[in-house]
Amino acid sequence: MAPHPTTPSPPRRPRVRRRLSLALALAAAGVLATAGCGADSSDAKGSSGEPARGGSVTILMPGEERGLDPFTASYSSVGDSNRLAAIYDVLVWTDPNTGGVRPKLAESLVSDQSARIWTLTLRANLRFSDGSSLDAGTVKANWEAHRDPSVRSLVGGPLRGVQLTEVSALQLRIELPSSNANFDHTIARNLSFVAPRRLAATPEGRFELKHAPVGAGPFKVKSWEPGKELRLERNPQYWQHNRPYLDEVVFRVDKDVENADKTIRAKHADLTLTTDPQTLAQARADGLAAEDSRLNGGTMVAFNVRKGPFADPNARRAVTLALSSTEINRRFYAGRGDPARGIFDAGSPLANVNLAAPENRPDAARALFAQVTANGSKPFVFRYLVPDSAKMRATAEYIRQTLEGYPGVTVIVEVTDMASLVTRLAGNDFDATVCQLWADDVEPTIYQFLYGKAGLSNITGYANDVVDAALEDGRRSTDPAARRDAYTRLQNQVNRDLPFWVYSQAVIGAVHRSDLVGIQLYNDGLIHFDAIGRRR
Repeated sequence: MAPHPTTPSPPRRPRVRRRLSLALALAAAGVLATAGCGADSSDAKGSSGEPARGGSVTILMPGEERGLDPFTASYSSVGDSNRLAAIYDVLVWTDPNTGGVRPKLAESLVSDQSARIWTLTLRANLRFSDGSSLDAGTVKANWEAHRDPSVRSLVGGPLRGVQLTEVSALQLRIELPSSNANFDHTIARNLSFVAPRRLAATPEGRFELKHAPVGAGPFKVKSWEPGKELRLERNPQYWQHNRPYLDEVVFRVDKDVENADKTIRAKHADLTLTTDPQTLAQARADGLAAEDSRLNGGTMVAFNVRKGPFADPNARRAVTLALSSTEINRRFYAGRGDPARGIFDAGSPLANVNLAAPENRPDAARALFAQVTANGSKPFVFRYLVPDSAKMRATAEYIRQTLEGYPGVTVIVEVTDMASLVTRLAGNDFDATVCQLWADDVEPTIYQFLYGKAGLSNITGYANDVVDAALEDGRRSTDPAARRDAYTRLQNQVNRDLPFWVYSQAVIGAVHRSDLVGIQLYNDGLIHFDAIGRRR
């Protein structure tokens, strides 16, 4: 969905490892939009074979982070987004093979030459599972709710200053406050889940939506036990009348993520998504179907720079210089992961491969900690917030032991469930935390993570004029060289300020039984639920 009438040069394909009969990839690097909108997911090339009709699939997920309504849910593939995709479907999606943004519930999404005016055109006769219509006014009502500060949407930031106008029942005019040649990526990642207007437009409706989700996706809610199991059944109102193939999809919460492959091999589940390279390697060794792709972002220690101990840049630098991504990979990923060089994937066409964030310089760390602690006489204490998983707890313990080897340093590891962690981050209630970021493009994920005025998505509170300007320059262009130049400035400044330290490159993978077909991942690891099924 390019903002210009000419087609840009195709982006470099991401580095992908494939396994068994699956041929799928996630967008691993920042890439360009291609001209036009392409086709819907019905022609997508995922795992081979035409699915049989009927049957049920059980998917293991590590948790249920914030719920099933588009306004408060966690927009990550291993969080709430795959559940949302099954219930709501998406307006548009990022194609991993081209980097372009393609339509689904939408018919097209195009911009004028200035990249300030975008036009979203919907397919005709779209209906929600309750029978109500999905039209341009519905999209407008949803987006207006996202940008209402009282709703506290985690994805409403990009809609500030945006003027929305219903051109017709199926067409919405989107006027941005400034040029953004990559705004279609923002819609694909953050604004594609749409609820009925009657539920989106009022506080009472949004409260109802939290407890009884209604979408226009291939499935509708049959039963829901929050935090345990979500059972979905075929939606007879779905716009593709020959879809979905399955009768039922079951999402089951299983916090034992390290042993999910064993559950699948025992045929107690069919599929799981993982961000752990060791889990992917073990699944392959055990004969399961598995594939993975590298994205920008990664697993990181994120510092709260607004207040507390890490408002001091010397404290942030001391911590990063004391730690080693190579050692974490050896200890906790059996050497199967890729130690990070920064927030960009090493294979990204947007990254400057000559730049790497500083780390693993214990002598320099010792000198900085001596300054911060006045040679050990002034205690340096911080809380490190992590989710309740075995690997995160073990990694946090290594970090604690390493840092407490320096005089005057105390690390308090706080372990919590995912829902509480997300709430505490949104409430600025932490000193440092583990954070995982998966970004198929800088827009919108990395932009919102780093832009000084991004709101809740900028969890560290980091604000820097050089970085903000680089992000703005990068979003105005679809030329890879111009974007890389902008993001090189960003990398240099972030390496000086260190609001976070990425220790493992971002990876997302699907692990599943070999009798599942029609699987294609998109965005940061979502599934086209209308297309999957059992092998004939």
